[in-house]
Amino acid sequence: MLNKIERSSLFEKEVKDFFVSEDLQIPDVFFYEETDSTNTRAKLYAENRDTDDRRPAIFFSHAQCAGRGTRGRTFESPAGGGVYISFLIYPDLEVRDALTLTTYAATAVCRAVKKASRDIDPKIKWVNDVTVGGKKLSGILTEGKIENGRLKYAIVGIGVNVKKAEHSPDVESIMTCLADHGADISADEFAKILIGQFFIGLSDAGSQKTLDEYRSLCSILGKEVNISNFDLTKTETAVDIDRDFALITRDKNGQLHRYFSADVSVRQKTD
Repeated sequence: MLNKIERSSLFEKEVKDFFVSEDLQIPDVFFYEETDSTNTRAKLYAENRDTDDRRPAIFFSHAQCAGRGTRGRTFESPAGGGVYISFLIYPDLEVRDALTLTTYAATAVCRAVKKASRDIDPKIKWVNDVTVGGKKLSGILTEGKIENGRLKYAIVGIGVNVKKAEHSPDVESIMTCLADHGADISADEFAKILIGQFFIGLSDAGSQKTLDEYRSLCSILGKEVNISNFDLTKTETAVDIDRDFALITRDKNGQLHRYFSADVSVRQKTD
């Protein structure tokens, strides 16, 4: 059955051994050969577990048939291509601070990529895409449940392209994978690196340390970008990421604008 949990005993043991070695709370670990969406699995698990159980949980699949991206988009997740993983966590955060989880996850992906291969130089395209050579390597989708203005739980879903796989032509033209840049690593091995990089520094989410790291990795600062918000698209210059991880831009009249969510692309210069 598609959503039958197939536990990989070795993967689970190695992940839990890491948490023990780092003196971190041991998570539940669920492994799938294929599922609809790891974020969906995480949400169903969160809604049906004991309300007092706040242990983290990890949902990892080799493929998704209904992967989801931001703004209701489909996230292609073919077998043999990548890491599709969701982290169920219980951060003590107000809803307005939820963006810090997405930005922190982006820095964790970059650290994992560098750990997998020192020859790869990942960058972050605000707010949730990790790129290499201007092409998309990874996407992040953060969801959660709100109670009394705070997050009851959060689900951070991360997809990373590890090896070549069959994608639609539109996606193929804008994406890249670790193998394209010489990284010879399996999805399982990269997943373990990513889990480590995410959880070992999770308490730094929203900190000045993460902000400095995010700014240093952000590929759009100082560039003219197209900002698409709902049906409106504007061209402005990206000037900073502020303390709340919002994007600060300057328009042609010198006025500053602040965005917490938008589609952003670097404006291509024309002669």
